[in-house]
Amino acid sequence: MHISAPGIILLTLVTALIYLGFLHRVLDRMKLTKETALVILLLMLAGLFIPSIPLGNNVFINVGGALVPLGICLYLLITADTTHEKGRAIATALLVVVVVYLSDKILSIRPGGALDLDPIYFPAIAAGIIAYLWGRSRRAAFIGGVLGVILLDLVSLLEIQLKGLPFTEMVIGAGGAFGTVVIAGMLAVLLAEVVGETRERLQGGPKHG
Repeated sequence: MHISAPGIILLTLVTALIYLGFLHRVLDRMKLTKETALVILLLMLAGLFIPSIPLGNNVFINVGGALVPLGICLYLLITADTTHEKGRAIATALLVVVVVYLSDKILSIRPGGALDLDPIYFPAIAAGIIAYLWGRSRRAAFIGGVLGVILLDLVSLLEIQLKGLPFTEMVIGAGGAFGTVVIAGMLAVLLAEVVGETRERLQGGPKHG
């Protein structure tokens, strides 16, 4: 099975930063302890090497690249402070799907072209930026980035089936999709933390989220 190198590298880096205690503030705002976060990240890494679960019709779902991230999103939704924040997180994910899907159709991303970007990075960066701008809070940004990218896989699958296009198999959350999920989620949280922290300091005090 192909495993996304960028996703592995980023996940390993984040694991090291959490272990060394550098992301305590971010974890606290997402209502995660250091120990819980480390277990989640290790589960994501280990899940990549577990056989993907068949969903039928040659469609599979990867444990580390889809099921564990979906579980994190569900936890963050349940523990969100308000119904408004929960709705905003879901709306962020849907907006990520629409914008990234349409941009993929409109923009020509080819090697040597005007936008010479690896397919892993473009949706991840776009999802991360959209997730922060619309989600604002760390939880909503993470949910929007991660859930949006996973939903994009489902949209692609639906499009293939509706058009009757041939495919051997599709694994949701595997390979490049894993890297995209990790980068989108981490970038969204990073933007929320850096920009949010700066905004809070300029306004004279910290705010939760």
